[in-house]
Amino acid sequence: GQRGFPETRLDHEHQTAQRPSYRQNKKTQDKDTWIKVKFGEGRYAPELRFNPIVSFGSIILVAAFVVWCIIDPIGAGGNFTAAKTWITDKFTWLYIGSQDVWAVVVILIYFSKYGKIKLGKDSDEPEYNNVSWFTMLFACGVGVGLFFYGVAEPVYHYTGGNRYSADRYSPDNTLAQQAINLTFYHWGIHGWVVYVIVGMLLGFVSFRKGMPMTMKSCFYPLIGDKIYSWPGDMIDILSVITTLFGVCTSLGLGVIQVNAGMNYIWESIEKKTENEVILIWCITALATVSVVTGLGNGIRRISEICFAVGMFVMLAVFFLGDPWFLLNLFTQSLGYYFQWIVQLGTHSDAFEMGEPSYGGAGDSGRRREFEDTTSDGPANWMDGWTIFYWGWWISWSPFVGTFIAKISKGRTIRQFINGALTAPVLYSFLWMVIFGGTGIQMERQSAGVGLCCASWNPNLLDGTLNVTLSTVEKSYEGHWDMACPQVKTGNGEETVSNCNACSEGILKLLLNDENINETAVYINRNTTITDNFQNFHDYLKSTRGRFGRVSHDLRQSRLS
Repeated sequence: GQRGFPETRLDHEHQTAQRPSYRQNKKTQDKDTWIKVKFGEGRYAPELRFNPIVSFGSIILVAAFVVWCIIDPIGAGGNFTAAKTWITDKFTWLYIGSQDVWAVVVILIYFSKYGKIKLGKDSDEPEYNNVSWFTMLFACGVGVGLFFYGVAEPVYHYTGGNRYSADRYSPDNTLAQQAINLTFYHWGIHGWVVYVIVGMLLGFVSFRKGMPMTMKSCFYPLIGDKIYSWPGDMIDILSVITTLFGVCTSLGLGVIQVNAGMNYIWESIEKKTENEVILIWCITALATVSVVTGLGNGIRRISEICFAVGMFVMLAVFFLGDPWFLLNLFTQSLGYYFQWIVQLGTHSDAFEMGEPSYGGAGDSGRRREFEDTTSDGPANWMDGWTIFYWGWWISWSPFVGTFIAKISKGRTIRQFINGALTAPVLYSFLWMVIFGGTGIQMERQSAGVGLCCASWNPNLLDGTLNVTLSTVEKSYEGHWDMACPQVKTGNGEETVSNCNACSEGILKLLLNDENINETAVYINRNTTITDNFQNFHDYLKSTRGRFGRVSHDLRQSRLS
């Protein structure tokens, strides 16, 4: 058509597709204004080539954003948080639905005749072997995210509030499996598909149609030669800005984790902003070196090293843990994922974000320990998890899509989808099962020995504290027996405490002279015993049943 791509002439005798020349076909001629700056003489001297409108426009917007955040960090943070919440409230349906559409489109292309089309001439061969190719696209796509969320996300879904844990009668095993399932959803087909869509389009229009490898080229079938005017420049500027936000998110999460890890090993290294800024500079310097040394040497080699280190850590956790449990969990979780993928992929927390169920059927007989807690799922869960993830994945798609298109020349579309979707999804699942499954297993073991308050007795504690408040200052003697009465075992010879491990730990802490002042600091910075009990009692109420997610001394939260 008028705005369609010019047809590629196919030489049936030699079965080779010839890319049309820019000069022969003006529709695919690069009409952008480029500035070239060469550093030095000779064939291998580095050269800088950029579009001044896109480059300077992006620099101005990025600088304005940075200045705003420096001058008014609290206001900027508040505005972005409010904007994100508004987007979640109004456009969750669009985020959820569009990811489903992309997934269906990619699957249809994979099984269609178009899967045989090469990203390049029919005679082109891949530039990189399969191992190097996979490590580069994988390290570019999700490197930091897997390390940061590998344990944290499954454990958080297991111990935190969501639409599944809101049902207090759900078996613990079911909650654990739902936690893995939610994690699979965020790191599975629906996440990787945005990289595939962008990379596949860019690879096709660039290597097959001879167009510049920028995001605006993807819009040529829609707006034609206007991609070479201000609409195209706006598309590219927007791509740069979204990439900035994606990099900020990943780099921010990464340096927080690295700083915390270094502090854990060396206590002299504090967890503070100054150290995180230093880490950002160091990581940026390494990234710059890898880019300057070229795709074939710098980026390729550092990707291979990172992937190898990640494999070592993953296999170490696998073999040093419980490999048979993890293999069972991987097999089981794959089945759950494909069984529930349609429901997960379309669930938008409509009722959770709507009006709460004030005493409706959802609350019938399902109250928790305190009267003000309902069985509704958290209204802000979608904003903090799924919409955050889709925004993060999509913001990375211009950069990652361009990169994986760049390194995929000579591969068919079907091979490209296998490498950029099928293999990474399966690897991500394996990673999340090994780290997340091990984390959940440790949580359950910790709760079993009283390190985490998964089975505490709030009613006993609540009644005990009410009684103890009036008598605790008189004497410590006898209070422990009153709090956790001694009961005889079956043979009548041995007495044991009537408290479970967590309740016992809390009461021992509150009734222990040595810990009173220290405990009070954690509760409300009061040091008198009566105030200590009263504050703890009030705190117990205010947590609305969530206190069971920390250790009995209030210091250690769940392992994530």
